[in-house]
Formats: sequence, structure tokens, C-alpha cells
Amino acid sequence: GGTTPFVLGAIELAKARGALTGLLTCFPGARVEGCDHRLDLHTGPEILTGSTRLKAGTATKVALNAISTAVFVRLGKVHGNLMVDLAATNDKLMDRAIRILREFDESLDRGEAAAAIDAAGRSLKVAIVMRCACVDRAEAERRLHAARGSLRRALEG
Repeated sequence: GGTTPFVLGAIELAKARGALTGLLTCFPGARVEGCDHRLDLHTGPEILTGSTRLKAGTATKVALNAISTAVFVRLGKVHGNLMVDLAATNDKLMDRAIRILREFDESLDRGEAAAAIDAAGRSLKVAIVMRCACVDRAEAERRLHAARGSLRRALEG
């Protein structure tokens, strides 16, 4: 609504540090000064007056998911519909990395995929470049660095 002190303080601090700022609000009448970008979600009044976890909370979550997904795409953290910028730091993430690596190289069984990810320092992107470009870890890392993290560009060059 434009009156929450920690939101206003965060915008002020971000601006003081030279950051680009944005405000997502479900209150179109909010008056917030100094914000670079504003996104108004017109959700209307809540069914239960005083509650902000219903329409406003749901709309905010959907908007933030869309924004973060777009940012991930622009930063090269996805390839097609696959999240590839993944560090396999636990069992759940290793399982996910194995499944994704096998999308790129269907000849791998689970054990081979796990070994490839381990050989890549548990970096899925590095493992993908190693397997698809037939290069070692150092070369895969060099290609990803030269491609500024873009898996697509790393695989092209």
C-alpha cells in the first residue's frame, strides 16, 4: 500500500547503492517515491477484509514466479524447458541433475550420469558440456566462462 516501512526502507537503501528498483503492489493507489519500475496487480478487494494472503498473495506469487522465470531464462540458467544451472549438492538435486543430464545424453544409465556429474564437480552445466562436446572439465568450464554461462553458446563453440 506504500506505507510499509521495511519496503520503503529497502527501496531507499537500494537506490542509495545504485540499484535498479521495482515495486510490485496489489494496491494501485500506492504512492511510493523513487521506485524505477512499478507493477500494479489489480486484484480488487479481498473476500475477507484485512487478509492479504488470498487474492493479493496468490497474484503476487504468480507474478514473482513469472518474473523470476524470465530472469532465469535471460541469465542462461535454463535450456529449453530444463533448469540446467544446478549444483548437485544433495541427494534430491543429484537425482534431478541425473535426470536432466540423461535428457541430453540418452545413452547414459543412472550410474554413468552420476559419475559424469561427479567428474564435473557436481555442476550439471559443466557435465552437459563435457558429455555433449566431448571435452574435459577444464575445457567445459572455459567454454561456459567464454559463453558467459550460456549453455547454448558453450555447446556451439
